[in-house]
Amino acid sequence: MSHESPSTMIGRVLALLDAVGAAGAISRRELAGATGLPPATVNRIVATLLGQRLLAEGPGGLRLGLRLFELGTLAGQAGVTLLDTAGPYLVDLHAALGWTAQLAVLDGDAVTYLLKVDSHRRPRLDTRVAGRFPPHCTGAGKALLAFGPPEVTDALLDRLPLTARTPDTLTDRSRLVADLRATRRRGYAIDRGEFQTGMSGVAVPIRASGRSLAAATLAGPADSFEATRAAHALRVVTQLIEARLRPDQSPGPVATA
Repeated sequence: MSHESPSTMIGRVLALLDAVGAAGAISRRELAGATGLPPATVNRIVATLLGQRLLAEGPGGLRLGLRLFELGTLAGQAGVTLLDTAGPYLVDLHAALGWTAQLAVLDGDAVTYLLKVDSHRRPRLDTRVAGRFPPHCTGAGKALLAFGPPEVTDALLDRLPLTARTPDTLTDRSRLVADLRATRRRGYAIDRGEFQTGMSGVAVPIRASGRSLAAATLAGPADSFEATRAAHALRVVTQLIEARLRPDQSPGPVATA
């Protein structure tokens, strides 16, 4: 669907890369429609991005190029150590319990997943690494809202559309605020089919130096998921992760507002 075109060159480049990333593979014509940019502009920018290996072209259309992966890896080696610290614990937790394990951060108004270890059980959880999802209906998002600075949470709720993803999504602000209070009391957030019908999950914040850096989550089919057991396991694991985090450790792409 067309939308207002970005007004700067950097904005146009980012819009193109975002559209390609969201589609996986896309034609130039589809890219023009997705970004609202003129076809001639799309062709010109795409040619440059192909030359810089930021895009690649194959039988299915345009895809993100390997240079983006290389740059992302360098960024991770330079400063993002949270994933290195927490990742092995969550992989082990998935192996022990079989549920989907994830690591997520709050990036602006969205939850972004840094790690996902998928369960083999059906249905599968409809999230993906580097995907951006609304915080009000995800376990990770509710944990980060509940344990984040109150002024940041209040400001986010002021501008966040509480859109329903399922019939169980909390779309009333007073009910969501009450749920966040309950989350703080119990120490973990619960997703009761609010993000995806038939799926349940729990999320526990990972904190260092008095602030929440991320959330660790477990999720599975609602008919077999054991929230109390999952929460207990996550709390043990997050304590181990927190013990290894340095006070000055970079949280990665965590937004503070």
